[in-house]
Amino acid sequence: MRSFVLARRRVLHVCVGFAAVMSMAAGCQTASNVSVSGSTLTLYASAPKGAANTQSAADVLAAEQLAFNQAGSKLGKFTLKFIKLNGAKASDNARSAIEDTSSIAYLGELDPGLSADSLGITNAQDLLQVTPTDTAAALTQVTSTVPNSPNRYYESLGSYGRTFARVVPNTSPEAKAQVQEMQAQHVSKLYVSSDGSQYGRAIAQAVRSNAPGSSITIAPSASGADAVFYGGVSEAAAAKVFNSAAAGNAAVKLFGPSALDSATFAARLSPAARHVYISSPGFMTKDLSATAKSEFLKPFEDAYHRVPSPQAILGYEAMSAVLSVLKKAGTSATDRATVVQNFFAIKNRDSVLGTYSINAQGDTSLAPFVFSRPVNGKLVPFQSVQVQG
Repeated sequence: MRSFVLARRRVLHVCVGFAAVMSMAAGCQTASNVSVSGSTLTLYASAPKGAANTQSAADVLAAEQLAFNQAGSKLGKFTLKFIKLNGAKASDNARSAIEDTSSIAYLGELDPGLSADSLGITNAQDLLQVTPTDTAAALTQVTSTVPNSPNRYYESLGSYGRTFARVVPNTSPEAKAQVQEMQAQHVSKLYVSSDGSQYGRAIAQAVRSNAPGSSITIAPSASGADAVFYGGVSEAAAAKVFNSAAAGNAAVKLFGPSALDSATFAARLSPAARHVYISSPGFMTKDLSATAKSEFLKPFEDAYHRVPSPQAILGYEAMSAVLSVLKKAGTSATDRATVVQNFFAIKNRDSVLGTYSINAQGDTSLAPFVFSRPVNGKLVPFQSVQVQG
């Protein structure tokens, strides 16, 4: 924790003696505070065109708006604003946010792995970035399939330290959830493949590493395996793999991560691909706590006249958590460093998700997942999995 506090320090300082040598080796830099000008604090949400076009994404954004509306537009002497950005790319949205001197937080990318395109930009201006649904582990953890992760994503790591956090579990516990569901589906021999993307390779490797400990044998090819896991962001490529495997073996079980949790992916599946299991972070409505039902579920249904997707509650909590750290900051809420520090200092927060903490890497201690399967051409949630440890 001491190293983390040092990394977050914002005062100009002089490194002396042995400490100077160690600090320079770690990239010791001097940096002044980055503060909001004026009395307006603006929170941005990113929804790039083409990258947030699923119902789940729409519900996450709607839930963020709901939490903001419930809190109101005043925080002490400050006026709060919430702006949704829909630029062509995530990087466009991040640049729009940092160009606004009233920016105090960026509720970031919704698609797994997409935060890699915006994180460096927000980090360079010490702007807190919180993602509700980007699970890519390499953004916060050393990942063997992504060289120099996670430091490669932080443009000003030496000056500002880590400025990226999430209320969603990353792909490490998601891989464990996948293996738990494979056990529930009596998988014994598993073939693992990916689309070669950083996200795809990372979660495929995590599944490959976890499976043997659960008495699941890794097969060298799909031939002879009773299950296939495909890690990737390409719906077309994943559907091709699943359809091909199902054509060769109608009983084969097919598993995929949250990047494939979309109606367009489901529509690409052949009728033969019947045993498909797709994970995504979140909760089925029946599994929500009484608090979550009263504070989130009913207000969401009243406001938008639909039942929210399992991931929507993560958007609600991302906004709620950011607002809570702004409130904690009080008159220092204009100081971006203070806001980042307060978010990373979240411990035992009582929320609609349950009680959780944020660790020094920016990851949450909670890991709820939902599994969906195709029914009449659509992915329908059927099982909740809570990962421990």
